[in-house]
Amino acid sequence: MNKKMIVAAVALMASVLITTNVFAQTPCSSGVTVQFNGVGSSAQANSFAQAARALTQSGSSYNLVSTSKGAVITDKRPATAVSDTANPFWVMWDFNANCNVYAYWTIDSGAGVKDFFAYEKFTNGSGKVYSSLAATYGTITDSKISSSTENQIGGLPDTQDSQVGVAGSAFELIEAALNTEPETRVASGNVQAPKYCGNLTTTSTAALTQYQCYFNVGATDVRPEDALYATTRALTSYNGYSVTANGTTNEYTKVGTGELTGLGYSTANNGTCTPSTAVGCTITDSFDQSKTFNVVTFKLSGTDPISAGSLPAYTTLSTGAEPVLVLAHNGTVFGETSGGTYTYNNVNRQVLAQVFSGQSHCTGDLLTSAAAGAGSPIQVIEREPLSGTYNTFEFTAVRTLTGSGNAFVLPNGTTTLPPISNAWNGQEEFNDPAALPGGNGTACTITGGYPQANCFNPLYLENPNNQCSESGFLPVRLRAIGTGEEVKATVATYTTGAGNAAVDNGLGYAFWGYGNMAPLCNAAGGTTTCPGSYIGHYLTVDSIDPLFTTPGGALDSSPNPAGAYNPPYCNVTGVSQTCFSIPFTHIKDGSYPLWSLLRVVTFAPVTAKTATPIPVLNMVAEAEIETASDGLSDFVPFLNSLSGNTTTGVWTGDLNLFAFRSHYLQSTIKPANGHKGCSGVFTGISLQGGNSKSSTCLVDFGGDVGGSVLTVQADVDYVSDWSTEEYDVRQ
Repeated sequence: MNKKMIVAAVALMASVLITTNVFAQTPCSSGVTVQFNGVGSSAQANSFAQAARALTQSGSSYNLVSTSKGAVITDKRPATAVSDTANPFWVMWDFNANCNVYAYWTIDSGAGVKDFFAYEKFTNGSGKVYSSLAATYGTITDSKISSSTENQIGGLPDTQDSQVGVAGSAFELIEAALNTEPETRVASGNVQAPKYCGNLTTTSTAALTQYQCYFNVGATDVRPEDALYATTRALTSYNGYSVTANGTTNEYTKVGTGELTGLGYSTANNGTCTPSTAVGCTITDSFDQSKTFNVVTFKLSGTDPISAGSLPAYTTLSTGAEPVLVLAHNGTVFGETSGGTYTYNNVNRQVLAQVFSGQSHCTGDLLTSAAAGAGSPIQVIEREPLSGTYNTFEFTAVRTLTGSGNAFVLPNGTTTLPPISNAWNGQEEFNDPAALPGGNGTACTITGGYPQANCFNPLYLENPNNQCSESGFLPVRLRAIGTGEEVKATVATYTTGAGNAAVDNGLGYAFWGYGNMAPLCNAAGGTTTCPGSYIGHYLTVDSIDPLFTTPGGALDSSPNPAGAYNPPYCNVTGVSQTCFSIPFTHIKDGSYPLWSLLRVVTFAPVTAKTATPIPVLNMVAEAEIETASDGLSDFVPFLNSLSGNTTTGVWTGDLNLFAFRSHYLQSTIKPANGHKGCSGVFTGISLQGGNSKSSTCLVDFGGDVGGSVLTVQADVDYVSDWSTEEYDVRQ
C-alpha cells in the first residue's frame, strides 16, 4: 500500500472545495460533502456503518475504509491540548461526483458526549469573533493504516483500502476534509458553517454566531446528563473507603462522607500530573497496551467551562436498548463443565456487586458447592469510570439499592469489617489516591509494563489478606480501557510478562454485539459458527438471560446456535446479513437488570436558528431498520415500522420497546420520561426530537442510568392519576 505525508491544510481545503465537473463520474472528484460525523460508543459503531452503507451503496457496491489505528481526536480547550485514540474509525461515501460522506470515530460514550459539546470562542486573523467554534476535531494519519488494521466492521469488508495514501483518490480528498480543523477553516474570514451542523441561517455575517461544528453527533449508551455526572464524579476528590493491611486484619477508613461520589482523578498522579477541577489526570490501563483516557470537564448548556464557546441546544434520539453481559473466562474454575454446560453460569446480583466492589475475591465466594472452600482467586476487569458501559454496570449491578441496608454502617462502630451496603458502593471502592501509589506522587511498581502491587492508576487493587491462592495468580481488580481491551483482558489475552496482572478466572462485562463478543471465540474466520473453541462465556444474572428466553438459550424454540451460555458468533461479509436473530426476550419485558438505551445527542430544533440535521435523522432511522431487517441484532430497535423520506428527514414509526427506566434530576437537568407528550398514542411517532424546554413524544431528558425499570403503560396511567410522569424511582 502506498503511503504519503498529509499535505498542508490550505491545499487540503482547496481539494475539498473543487467544483469542476470534469470528472463527474468519479466519486468525490468535484467535492466532498460531510453529512454525518459521529463520535462515541463502540456499541453503535457497527449499526451506524450498516446504516451508512444503506444510504450510500449502489446496487451491491459500497465505498468503505475502516481502521483500528491512525485516528485521533484532539481536545484543544485545555492549556495543553489532549488527544484520545478513536479506533476503530470508519468512513463511507457514495458514488456521486460531489460525494456524501459518513464518518464515525469510536471512542467512548462519555468522551463522545464531551466532544460534541466542546466549543470555543475564537478570534480569527481578521479580528472576527466566532462565538461557537468546535474545539475538538479528528485527525487521520494514513501512514498508520495498513492491511493489518483494516476491515474493522463486522459483516462489511473494506472496499477502498487501496486508495489510502494515493494522492487524488476519493479517500485522500475525504481525509483532507476531515483533517481540516475548524480554526483552519475559518482562519481567513466569515466562513459559512457546514450544513451538517444544523444551522438555519444562511447569510455570511450569520456565520459568526452559527455553530461551527466538527461533530454533529455524540453517540452514547447513557444519557448526556449521566455522562456529565460521570465526569464530575471523576473530577471530585475521593470520598469512599480506604483500606490498609494491619497484620492479618484489614483496617477500613471512611474518607470524607464515604459515599463514593468522588473518584479522585483530580489528585496528582505519580508526580507527572498537575490536575485541576477542569482537567484531571489521564487514566491508564493495567495491561501494557498503552491505552489512556483523558478526563476533561464540559457543560450541556450556556458557555463552555474552559474556552467560553456558546453551546447549542441539544436533543437525544433513541436508537434501541442493549444489554450488558457479564463475562467469565474459561479458566481453571469458571471454565469447568458438567452435563455439557458450564458449571458456573449464573450470578446473583448481590454477589456480583460484592465481587466488583472488592468485597469478595475468591471463586468459592461465588459457588454453591459445600466442598468449594475458598477456591481460586478472581481477577476482576473493570472499565474506565467515564465509560457508558462502566456507568450502566455501576448503577445497575454494583451501586444500587438492591440488597442495601444503611449506607456504610459498620457493626458496633468497628473498623475491621468491610461496608455492607450497595447504596454508596462502587467499582472504585478502596481505590483511594491518597493511600495508594500512582495517585499521591509515589511511583507504582511496574514490571514489564504491568502493575505488580496495589496502585491507584493504573488500577491494581489486590486483596491484602489473600484468602484464596493459585500459583501465578492473585485476587485483583484491574483496569481495561475500551470494549476491545475489556473483553480480551477478561479472557486472558494479555499474558506475556503480565506477572501479577495475569488472568485465569477473569470476570468482566461489555455491551452485547457480535463484534464485541468475537474475542470469546479463540480463532478468527468462519461465518456464523466459531471456527475454534470458546475461551469465555456469559452469565445469566439472577437466572435471567440477556439474549435468550431460557437460561443460556439451550431450550429456546430457536436454540442458541453456539451452545448454552456461549455468545453466538457471526462473521459474514457483504451487504446481506445472515446473523442469528437474537430474541432479547428479557430486555423487551424489562426483567434483565443490566441494560441501557442507546442514543445520539445532536442539535435540537430551535426556531429560526437550528434544526436537527437531516442526515442524522436518516442515520438513526436506518440503524434501527438495518438491525431488524438484516439480522444484525445489535440491540432492540426503539421504533419499528419506520417509514420516511431521506430528502426531508421526516420519519415516523411505532414504539417497539414498552419498558423504560425512570428518569431523575441529573446534572441540573429536570427529568422527562418522554411519555406525557404522547397522549397515550405510540404509533405514527415522529423521530424528530425537541429540546429540554419543549420535549416531544418519546424524547426524554434528565438521568436514567440505574433508574427502575417500569412499563410505558404504567407511566401513562401515572400521568392520568397525578398529572406527572413517575420520576426518581431507582433500581
